Amino acid sequence: MNTGLEGKTVLVVESVNHFGRPTAVAFAKEGANLVLASAQSSEALEETARQVSDQGVRVITGACATGNSSQLSELAQRGVAEFGHLDVLVNNTMLPVAPESFSELTFNSWKQKIETELQGSFFICQGILPLMVENNWGRVINYSGLAAFQGSDAGSSASEFGIIGLTRGIAREYGKHNITANCICPGGAQAPGESAAQVYPPSESDPMPRWGKPKEIAYLAVTIAAEDAGYLTGQCLMANGGKYLL
Repeated sequence: MNTGLEGKTVLVVESVNHFGRPTAVAFAKEGANLVLASAQSSEALEETARQVSDQGVRVITGACATGNSSQLSELAQRGVAEFGHLDVLVNNTMLPVAPESFSELTFNSWKQKIETELQGSFFICQGILPLMVENNWGRVINYSGLAAFQGSDAGSSASEFGIIGLTRGIAREYGKHNITANCICPGGAQAPGESAAQVYPPSESDPMPRWGKPKEIAYLAVTIAAEDAGYLTGQCLMANGGKYLL
């Protein structure tokens, strides 16, 4: 498959976790240059950059606090100055927290989830889209999750469904600029070093009773960012091994 991504510039937000790093490397394998952002440790960010550079492409990095639009805009502008354009946004600002029952959900927990995921996604997309409009081409890929559909804990469900709504609003408004916007909702995926108890447990009743692999999610992002995926927009793609069927 020729994705047409060679020479494109891809910004991956939160590029050090078990979805972000494989996604960055997958785009690098397609010949894309990378702009890597993370609020996590600089050592982890540099490790992602090293793995990306090993694919023979260029990469720049920046520490960006989630929701800090000025930091992210500055990094994006560095990417444009270095590579000439910014073409693909992969927004992976998902907050891993233990589910809480609604009766025990504190306002601080609710606020943290909404501010990190939904409000963070708003700031990220609003800051990056003008750069895509200038180029009359772009791909916005927001990560969400199954809680939006399964109705697990209220904080995750509200935040993740909000990201889907945000993405669809962007798709409707920016399609005229040849910009697509889609969501990826991964199911349980086991990261290197994680035990089975640390991830969403597979069930023997699932169509595919196993954990997902982060690289399987990464290549879904590559596929919907491809040049020939330009008619796919406003959609929510669920890579969950059939845990939830829509």
